[in-house]
Order: sequence, then structure tokens, then C-alpha cells
Amino acid sequence: MLYAMMGVFMPIVASAQNSLLSGNLGSAAGEAGLTSAEAEWLIAAFVGAAAFANLVVIKGRQQFGVMVFLTTLLGINVVTGLILIAWPCFATLAINRVSNGLMVSTNVAGGVYYLIQALPKSHRVMAIAIAIASLQMANPIAALLPVEMLTRSSNHGFACLATAMGAFQLCLVLLLPLPRTNTGRVFEGLDGLSAILLCGVSVCLASFLTLGKTMWWTDTPWIGWLLIGTILFAAAAFAFESCRTRPLLQINWLSTGTILRFAVVAIVERLLLSEQSSGATGLLSHAGLLNDQYHTLYLFVILGMVAGTTAMGLTLSPKAIPFQCIVALLAIALASWMDAGSNGLTRPSNMYVSQMLLGFGTTLFVGPALLYGVILVLKSDTSHFISTIYVFAITQSVGSVTGAALLGSIQYYYERYAMVGFASRLSETASSSLVSSSIGVSSISNTLSDQAAVMGYLNVFGFVSVFALAAAALIVLIMLCNHFLTLSNRRLS
Repeated sequence: MLYAMMGVFMPIVASAQNSLLSGNLGSAAGEAGLTSAEAEWLIAAFVGAAAFANLVVIKGRQQFGVMVFLTTLLGINVVTGLILIAWPCFATLAINRVSNGLMVSTNVAGGVYYLIQALPKSHRVMAIAIAIASLQMANPIAALLPVEMLTRSSNHGFACLATAMGAFQLCLVLLLPLPRTNTGRVFEGLDGLSAILLCGVSVCLASFLTLGKTMWWTDTPWIGWLLIGTILFAAAAFAFESCRTRPLLQINWLSTGTILRFAVVAIVERLLLSEQSSGATGLLSHAGLLNDQYHTLYLFVILGMVAGTTAMGLTLSPKAIPFQCIVALLAIALASWMDAGSNGLTRPSNMYVSQMLLGFGTTLFVGPALLYGVILVLKSDTSHFISTIYVFAITQSVGSVTGAALLGSIQYYYERYAMVGFASRLSETASSSLVSSSIGVSSISNTLSDQAAVMGYLNVFGFVSVFALAAAALIVLIMLCNHFLTLSNRRLS
């Protein structure tokens, strides 16, 4: 029982560290005297480190074992947290975010192993799905904490709480150690160069996706250089790894259609979840509300996620995969459609049902998406079971910033589009006396700007709803095609 609790607890707490900062990024940046761009670099540092760690930890687990990785990275995270408490500044905060990103990937793997110890072999995939699903609850749980407690005295509250969480995890891991696994020497000297190239890919990609929507893609030239850097590092890593007999990254395996389909499904899941952080929360924040004012909303989200995880665990099976995905996508589509009816006066109480539905749909979708990938991989090569889990974890890290970048860009584009439309209509209908009044023009301009921003968020909700419906329709179409192909084969035989 203790191991099962650890399996659920570890991924949530590890990810909650970053959620404490990302969910209150504006307040934290203001308290630390950072610009919005500097604050976004902190998110990029976390995501880049998490993606890189997921790539390297596959071999690291084979050589050192999960326990060594867990204790080492938890210890490093605690040390960087203590440094942040002693010398609070942008540099120490960024270093702490990097250590947290490195730690999260190993903690997710550790959570999986703890659940595997607690459940029989027949429930191994369910254990992994529960660990991944519980990871989604980190954001709403972290948002329940008061903003003032975290951001006071140059974010001293955040530094102390994050460090305490890491230290508590380290103590629990030492008190409840995982059994030793078979290890052997798998790292080679050339793995160092591979790691540098892969680090370049993850850092450039995370920075490009995170900062693109803040600095805007076409307004900041160096955003394009980040994309070029991503492509160059990726090409160099691909070429170098393809020439090696024992590569750090299994290029041939990762580039198969099976893994690519699995990665697309996993990224779609994470993209849909971004409606919550980039859409609903953004709309409420634009109305001037802080996290402290919608704690009840997050309780409903957590309730929906718990219900989705429970339903997923009770019904998870290979035959149920398409039906679970369809139900999850329809729940997400309905929730987004409900949110699309919002306006500038929408408050958290108006979104309880829709956000609970969204939480239910996203956690229900995680299990089938993961099981789909595991089934595809096990059909071809059973030795890549654990590697598949890390691929899924990578898609969760990259998918989160991809979803935020996409939905944030859609919101900004339609906000500008609506503003242009409002301005043209105003010039045609406004009276000359109103136009000549600077007070009247300023008042109307502010009102139109607010309404344009709301229109942008409504288009985000509409996009997610249509996207989820299209995905559900695609699954139904695939099911029908497979059914007719099966009938045709039976008739021919």
C-alpha cells in the first residue's frame, strides 16, 4: 500500500514544483523584478532539462539503476533549492528550474516502478497509466496554494516550499527504497558528444516554443535562430547517432511509424489539456482575477481528474481503447464548446462544469494513449517497453509548451483580428464629437481592447472543441474501416 501511494505521490510532487512557479509566473516575475521574457526563460529551462533527461535516463537506468538516479537528482534539487534560498536571483532560480526538470523525468519513472512493485504483473500498464494520469493533477493542486505565501520576499515562499518538497521526497525514497535491478556498463565515451547535441536540441526547441508566443514569432529575429539551432542540432545528432554501433539514442527505433504515431497521439492529448491553462485560466486572468480567487474551480478540476483516472483504471483494456478515446474527446469537445459561450463577465463559478469535464476527459485519455503505444511497441520488440514510457514522458514535456504556444498564438492572432474589425467599425459609426474627445476615445479603446482579447479566447475554445471532435470522428472512421476490412477478409476466406 505504501509503495502504491509513493507511485502516485512522486510524479505529482515533482511536477508540482514547476507548477507552483508557472501557475503564478506573473506574480513571481514581478516580485523578483523580472520581465515577461526573463520569466519565460525559467519555463524553457525546466522543459528543456526535462526533455533532455528523458532521452539520457534510458541508458542511465540500465547502468546505474533507478534508485541511484532518484537519490542523486533529488539531492541536487535540494542543494540548488538551498542555494536559491540563500542567494535569491535570476541565475540561481534558473539553475533550480533546470535541476527540477532533470528530477521530474526520473521521478515519473520512479513512480512507475513503485506502482509496479505494488500491483501484480497483469496490471503493469495500468500502474504506468495511473502514474502518468496523476502527473496531470500537479497544476490544479499547486494552484490551490495562496499566491502571497509563495511570492513574498523575492519568492522566498516558493523557494522554501519547493526545497522542502524535494527534501521530503528524498527522505521517503531512502525510507522506502526500490529493489535493485540488473545493471551493466552501457555508457560509452562518445555518449558525451551525443548528450551535448541532444541537450542543444531540447534547449533550443523548448526556448523557441516558450518564448515565441511571448516575444512573437515574426517580431524577434533571434526566435528564428532558435528554430534553426533546433534543426541543426537535431540533424547533427541524427547523423552522429546513425553512424554509431551502440548509439545513445535508438534512431532506427524512434523513427519507426509505430513510435511516430504513438508520439502524435500523446502530443494531441497534451495539446487538448492546454485549454485549461492557456484558455480558461487566461480568460479569467484577463478579467483581473488571481489564482486565489478560483480555488474552488481547481477543486472541481481535481474532482474531474480523479473521476477520469478512476474510470480509466476500471475500464482500461486493449479492446476498450477506441471507446475510451472517443468518450474522452467528446467530453473535451463539450467542455470547450461550453467555454466558447463565455464573455468578459464570466467568472470561475460559470466554468465549474466545463472545467470538471475537461479534467475528466484529459485523464481518461491518458491511459488509452499510453496503452496504444505499449501495444504497438510490444508487437514489434518487447525490449523497448521502458523506453516507450520515456518517449511518452518526452511528449508530455514538449507537448505542454507546444500546446501553450499554439493556443496562445491563436488567441493573440484573433485578438488582433477582432481589434482591427472593431476599429474599422468604430471609425464608420462614431460621431465626430466622440472622436474629438480624448476621454471618449480612450474609454472606447480600452473597452474594445478587452472585448478583442475575450474574442481571442473564445476562438481558442472553439478551436479545441473542433479539434477534439475531428479527432473523435477520425477514430470512428478508422474503426469503421477496420470493421469493413475484417468483414471483407472473412467473406474472401
